[in-house]
Amino acid sequence: MAGAGGQARRKLVRALFGPRNRRARGTGTGRWVPARATLVRGALVVAALGLAVAGGPPVLRAVRRHPYFAVREVVVGPHRHLTAEAIRTAAGIVPGMSVWDVDGGTAETRLAREPWVRSARVHRELPHRIVVAVREYRPVAILATADTPPALYYVAAHGQPFAAVGAGDPRDFPYLTGLSAADVHHDGAFAPRAIRRALFLLRLVAHAQVSGAAFLGAVSEIHVDRTRGLTVLPTRPAVPFEIGWTGFEEKLAHLPAVMALWAGREAEIAGVSLLFADEVIVRTRQPPAGRRAARS
Repeated sequence: MAGAGGQARRKLVRALFGPRNRRARGTGTGRWVPARATLVRGALVVAALGLAVAGGPPVLRAVRRHPYFAVREVVVGPHRHLTAEAIRTAAGIVPGMSVWDVDGGTAETRLAREPWVRSARVHRELPHRIVVAVREYRPVAILATADTPPALYYVAAHGQPFAAVGAGDPRDFPYLTGLSAADVHHDGAFAPRAIRRALFLLRLVAHAQVSGAAFLGAVSEIHVDRTRGLTVLPTRPAVPFEIGWTGFEEKLAHLPAVMALWAGREAEIAGVSLLFADEVIVRTRQPPAGRRAARS
């Protein structure tokens, strides 16, 4: 079946070999079998390149601009957040451009400027295909800066805030609060360390949920304080748990026994402090007027 590619190929053959059209002798069916067609395509590319080099700059320019080498297919690898069209645009690849004008290194550099792209590989498959493989960041939390109004950024698993959260973007992630934009962008090592510690604590709580020791519900927020460290706000019970900066595993190990003592009375808890490794302090809410505070 002859199409645009076949016409361009015939024109290229005539340009390189002259007006003669020597038909290959085959089985008499007048059809190319797939293996032969593939070999012919490869031979044409090799012949075109060889003649272009031998013919010098004029022939090189003619081959470079010939429709046979126009980009007709851009294959984009696995992607989740970015669309295939957005990836092609970011790489600067336009269907119809010469395949020789697509520089893999330049396209990869352009893609690296996209906040969601972690890494990218771009290569040509002659005569007219470009393959783009991208790895996107996957958010595990949202950083909400302590500014007015707060700025929201997705945070990757290794602790890097990588992209602003758009108006229509999903927000069903734990929030990291307490850090200002100045902390994140201009304050050296503190903010990256705090974010990494918060994500480590987040993983510990999630692991406890998976292993069956779900003494805390899903984490809604982790608050960062330079002095007091990290405070976890779970969905259940809806009270803050002050954890500090270190000893997360040991401190969390105390919680199941303590929270068992308060089963059914979680609404009375104002907060829980685990700032000290060997004790758990449960602060209760103020009782209504006329009632004495319960002792614990």
